[in-house]
Amino acid sequence: MSRRPTPAEPACGDVPQALAGAPGPAAVPADDEVFQVAPGAHEPLADLAREAGARLHDSSRARRRWAAWMMLAVAIVGGAIGTSALAASAGFTRAGPMAMMAAGYLVCFIALTRALRVIPISVAYAVWSGVGIALVSGIGWVWLGQQLSRGELAGIALILIGTVVIQWFSRSHDASH
Repeated sequence: MSRRPTPAEPACGDVPQALAGAPGPAAVPADDEVFQVAPGAHEPLADLAREAGARLHDSSRARRRWAAWMMLAVAIVGGAIGTSALAASAGFTRAGPMAMMAAGYLVCFIALTRALRVIPISVAYAVWSGVGIALVSGIGWVWLGQQLSRGELAGIALILIGTVVIQWFSRSHDASH
């Protein structure tokens, strides 16, 4: 059996007037006030939620990271073009491939320099070299007619797996920056 509250007792769900801070019904906080913490107060979960939200919604940081990874991709392609042109230059005796080599390496190093502004050098270099090796090997196989043995293909696969592992584990390190 439930009993009815007396006028001095609040009903279930009612906020006592002394706790509400104002006469009349309790005010409902606005959405933006729900997670606000008083200045100087320290509440670990609120601090964690605020920091996580700021990182999730920091679009300028996300754009910088996206641009850095795009620059790294440009560097990889430029390096692969430069290296392939180097092979086609026949010991620096053909002007066309030499010019392509110079342009490819110039684009590569400018783009890599831009990527290193955001991506740690250990991660950028591992991805750049690993994916670059696989790309140049593929270019040599498809366009230059070079043969790759099973052992060489396995080695390239291991390089790519190592590159993915480095990138995967760098995410926890990168989140602290």
